[in-house]
Amino acid sequence: MAIYFVVLNLLILKNEFNFNLGFNSWLNIIILVGIVEELVFRGFLLKKLTETYTFWKANMVTSSLFVSIHFPIWFYKGLFETPSIFNAIFTVFIIGFIFGVIYKRTNSLWSVIIIHSMYNLFLSIFH
Repeated sequence: MAIYFVVLNLLILKNEFNFNLGFNSWLNIIILVGIVEELVFRGFLLKKLTETYTFWKANMVTSSLFVSIHFPIWFYKGLFETPSIFNAIFTVFIIGFIFGVIYKRTNSLWSVIIIHSMYNLFLSIFH
């Protein structure tokens, strides 16, 4: 994941590192969001849905719901004004789906919490 972000942002997009993250970013975006979203989406929803549906169906539903909670953020940031919203929806769905697969394979919420938090860290550093 780190290699992906470095290659994409430094070599292709020519973005720079931004290590000037405030306390709010560290606490809310990087630490709490990873914990809360993974507890809700993988720890509760995915677990409950797999009691009734196959893992793959449950993971599709959970990933779709994961996308839906990002709508207010995108709306607030004005991303619905641009065609990039389709890329954002696709990316978040795939990330949510991958998190579900990782959770299934590791049977651990900590693995997806850490990966989610690292993903948010990289997003914060390069934006």
